[in-house]
Amino acid sequence: MSSSRRPPRSQSQSPTVESLLRRGMELHQAGRGGEAADLYRQILRRDDSHPAANHLFGLTQLQQGETTAAIRHIAVALKQEPSNAQYLGNMGVALTRAGRNDEAVEVFRRAVSTNPTSAEAHSNLGLALRASGSFDDAAEAYRRATEIRPTEAVFHFRLAGALRQAGDHFAAEASYRQAIKLRPDYAEAYTSLAFILIDQGRADEALALLDSGLIVLPDEAALHLQRARALYARGDLQRAVSGFDRALALRPAYGEAHLQRAVSVRYRQRDSAVEAMAAVFNSDRVATEDRIFAGFALGKALADLGDHTESVAAFIRANRLQRQRVAFSLSREVDFMRSTVTRFQDVEEEPLTAASEASPIFIVGLPRSGKTTLEMLLSSHPQLAGAGELPTMGRLVRELMREANGVPLSMIAPDRFAALGRAYIEEAGRSVADGKRVIDTMPSNLYHVGFIRLALPCARIIHCVRPAAEHRVAIFEKLLTGAGFEYANDLAELRGYHAAYAQLMADWHTRFPGFIHDVDVGALMADRQVLAEPLLAFCGAAWDDALHASVQSEPQYNDWSRDEGAANQSAHMAVWRQLHPELLS
Repeated sequence: MSSSRRPPRSQSQSPTVESLLRRGMELHQAGRGGEAADLYRQILRRDDSHPAANHLFGLTQLQQGETTAAIRHIAVALKQEPSNAQYLGNMGVALTRAGRNDEAVEVFRRAVSTNPTSAEAHSNLGLALRASGSFDDAAEAYRRATEIRPTEAVFHFRLAGALRQAGDHFAAEASYRQAIKLRPDYAEAYTSLAFILIDQGRADEALALLDSGLIVLPDEAALHLQRARALYARGDLQRAVSGFDRALALRPAYGEAHLQRAVSVRYRQRDSAVEAMAAVFNSDRVATEDRIFAGFALGKALADLGDHTESVAAFIRANRLQRQRVAFSLSREVDFMRSTVTRFQDVEEEPLTAASEASPIFIVGLPRSGKTTLEMLLSSHPQLAGAGELPTMGRLVRELMREANGVPLSMIAPDRFAALGRAYIEEAGRSVADGKRVIDTMPSNLYHVGFIRLALPCARIIHCVRPAAEHRVAIFEKLLTGAGFEYANDLAELRGYHAAYAQLMADWHTRFPGFIHDVDVGALMADRQVLAEPLLAFCGAAWDDALHASVQSEPQYNDWSRDEGAANQSAHMAVWRQLHPELLS
């Protein structure tokens, strides 16, 4: 009797590597990354150096947030195929997400070299350069991407963002407008451009832009938020509050809208708006960024209501969340500030005959020191005009230092500093009416005092000061999200940074005596003419009765009287001193 036993399955009947890879890619493209990863693992058990399987498995890990595993596997793929542009591109993405920005830049440069006509490769390089703080180089990479694919709106949008960070707001505006022209429903482009326009005092233009965007995107909460900001900038407080409410109706957990509303309204009772921001702040199901914004909003509202202990607690919790999201080294910042003045010790101020005779006014100081209030006051003078926070000086200084390539400042010809001054005046002058002297309030100019002195010796620098404890609290209670403000979210770091900044300004006074005028804006506003006349004399201007005009940099709907505001602030600071006496040191 013959046996009916089935013969053993031959090796040829098992899935081939090619079939496993093909099926894995099908699953991967269908969004079933976990199943795809299992098939890639089967391939790697047979051949742990298989380039495609390592690359694709690395991508599944990257999509799950496992950057270390992703980098390890894509590196194996690149070892086998070092010029594979796709592998290089995804390795760069993994390194960027891991915070290894310098390595990412190097990998993306290899990708560009391998495939110089790939717009995506240049754009990816731009992303890594922006993450590493090389904004000028990032702009150049994005510009190349727009040249290769000029009809791709996202490349123009990214170029605009890099230009904005590099300090070229005029070019950034043009790129944002091009992105919108190519893609009329590009919400992020509308909001980013509107932000620039509002900050430049062009609220009417921002409103026109946003109204055109809302025709296409009527339910886009971010556009309603920016429209409300534009209304606030015009002084239309009631309509601004309604606009913030509209944004929140569309997106109830919109943290930024909660904060913008909170700083536009004086709260007199714990109403539904306060309860809504508290709910967002206390929810663990809301994005951390929204929780942070809502936490600062709640802190402000509780302070208005006189619940100062809970207000302080909210600000501390919100700042703790923000601190976890940023990298900061106090010792590095202190060393930088010390070196900032030191490098000017051997620079001769004379001869400065080639320098510009223009006399712009730079108002410097940390945030919340009264710079905007002072700018508004001085701008009421018929000879002066506020230009806001111009990034121009910082960009020109970076260009000069890049050209110098490590050469000491004392070896740079005076004509080069003079050229910097002329370039500043040419660009800054575009922000004000003809014949007006520019007032520039960019905070980072406090690091550029030496360059300003050499490039614009007739300029005047006004340094806004404030009592230390009050100033530190004001900074801590303001959500500062841009680069350069990472010191603000921890009380000990803030105290150390503030002390180092005070020493920096004292060192500038010593190095360039008579070039800087300190002013306490709070005292100035309380006794305006007496304290303003010497300030104007320092600026080379005479008193004008227009300076009696009412000035309020942060008006609020349903606001208090001056006495009510002073009483609340005194009570708030008393609680801070009780809970954190170290702020006084």
